[in-house]
Order: sequence, then structure tokens, then C-alpha cells
Amino acid sequence: MPRDHYIALVGKIVHVAETLRDAPDGLSLQDLASRTGYVKSSVHRILQSLKRHSYVEQDGNREKYRLGTQFLVLASVFVSSIELVKVGRPYLEELVERFDENAYLAELRGGKGIFVEVVEAPLDLRLSGGSPLAEAYFHATAAGKAMAAFLPGESQMAILHSAGFPALTERTRTDPSEVEKDWAQIRERGYATNDEETIVGATFLAAPVFDSRFRVCGSISVGVPKVRFSPAFAEDVALYLVDACRRLSEKLGETGYIHPHHGEFTTVENTNQPIYLSKEG
Repeated sequence: MPRDHYIALVGKIVHVAETLRDAPDGLSLQDLASRTGYVKSSVHRILQSLKRHSYVEQDGNREKYRLGTQFLVLASVFVSSIELVKVGRPYLEELVERFDENAYLAELRGGKGIFVEVVEAPLDLRLSGGSPLAEAYFHATAAGKAMAAFLPGESQMAILHSAGFPALTERTRTDPSEVEKDWAQIRERGYATNDEETIVGATFLAAPVFDSRFRVCGSISVGVPKVRFSPAFAEDVALYLVDACRRLSEKLGETGYIHPHHGEFTTVENTNQPIYLSKEG
């Protein structure tokens, strides 16, 4: 006969927590006892135990109890397990299908921009897929610039005062003042470009992606060989790319996705929502 491993006390704790969940304004000890059907002394012990670990808190006059911040921490960790790659890959595939050019997904990790996914175009003449987890330089790649442009000022200053910006080609900006000016222009128009700044013979366009707290968390970019590049084509890609990133950001918002590295990068200053206006590797 199978053993029943159910622990009644755990069930009571869950019932108390769920009762508080359904009462966001809080409940008194008497109200909780009435709603759960448990004796007041038992409910009080549960509440005090949860309170010690910040799963329950009391209001100022110590009359009402409500769920504590630790439940939010647990929920955010769970939601963050939804990987940006899994949610973002369909948008890369959509871009490749529309433009027949490579699409890349970059993410903020450990204070850097990192390429985490690529969908390659089916054409014989196409750009390289790049190295897995290659750095998306904030001063040179479209993907990196699209993220850096929407970071808060203190994060941008930290990047500008870092060890320096390597020259990857003759067209790479290495002067911090020029990089800062480039970010400002990107933030104004809503997308970034990389015109042979990392690879001779290649142009990239990128737009930012935001999590549910409106913090920039990544970017999507499209790479175009110069032989197929034209201003009209670039404009078409940029408009579609910005819209794709907007839709991905909305999807992340719907799921409640909180980027796990948001502590290193916070929301854009003086705004409570991402900026979407009317271009990696």
C-alpha cells in the first residue's frame, strides 16, 4: 500500500498564503482564522514563521497581514527561467523569412552584450553566423549599440570610462565622445546601424528589446552584405525590425519576464516605458 507523504502543516501554510493572496489589502488575524477555518493560535504561529522569512508582512499598526516581498522574489526567479532565446527565436526566423538575411539575438549578461542566437539565411552568399557567445561590442556592433543607447546614464558612463574601445576596422568609432553621440542618435530614432565598423563589406541594423519592467535586456539585428545593401532596403529592414522588437518586448511583458541581469542595467532614465521610434554581428 503506497504511503501518503502529505504533510498537513504544509497544506495549512499554503492555505493561509493563498487566502492572503486573495486579499491584497491584507487581513487581520481574526479574519484569517475565519476564512481558513483554523484556530487563531495556529494561524498566528504560521504567520509569525512566514513573517520571520519575509513571506508575510504587517501594516504599520500591526493589525493586518499581507504577503511579503519574498514571494515576489520567488516569482521573479521562476519567470526569469523563461529564456530570452526561446521566446525570441521565432522573431529571428520571421526576419530571415522576410529579408533572406541573417538575424541575430544579443543579450545583456555580466555587464556585456553577448550574442546568444542566430538564424542564418538560406542563401549561398550570406554573412557568417558568428561565434557562439561572441561579444556584442557597445561601441561598434549594431546589436551592442542598440542596447547601450537605452541604458541609464550611469551605466553608459561606466562603459564610456572603461578600458577603451578597440578598433575592429578603419571605420570603428573609438573616441568616447563620438560613441556617446552615436548612442544619442540611436535613442532618438529607435534603431542602430553598423556600417563596416566590425566587418568590412557588411552592414548591420539592430533594435532594442525590453523586459516586463521596461528595462533593455537585449537586441535583434539583421546583417546585410554590402553587395545587397541599399538605403531603401535598409529603411524597410529598420521599420520591420523595430516592429518585431516591439512585439517581442510586448510578449515578454505579457509573460512577466524579468531579465535575470536587470540588477546590472536599469530602466532608461526619465521614462517608465521603452522608446520605439520610426538597423548584426
